[in-house]
Amino acid sequence: MGGEAANRKKRGQEDIELAEAEVWTCTGDSCKGWMRRDLSFEQQPACPLCGSDMKLSVRMVPKLINLK
Repeated sequence: MGGEAANRKKRGQEDIELAEAEVWTCTGDSCKGWMRRDLSFEQQPACPLCGSDMKLSVRMVPKLINLK
């Protein structure tokens, strides 16, 4: 192991499992807001940070664990 992976292990952090997910991404030029599609409450949400429109895209995000 080398680099960042070794540093995470030293600090007791586990590797985070990533998965592709549909997300809403802000269309505002200077805004980096995004949210998971399956966790949004609206059909076509506005960005909660700046109020701009959002568009669907795909992003690699940490996999969620269903605790039910």
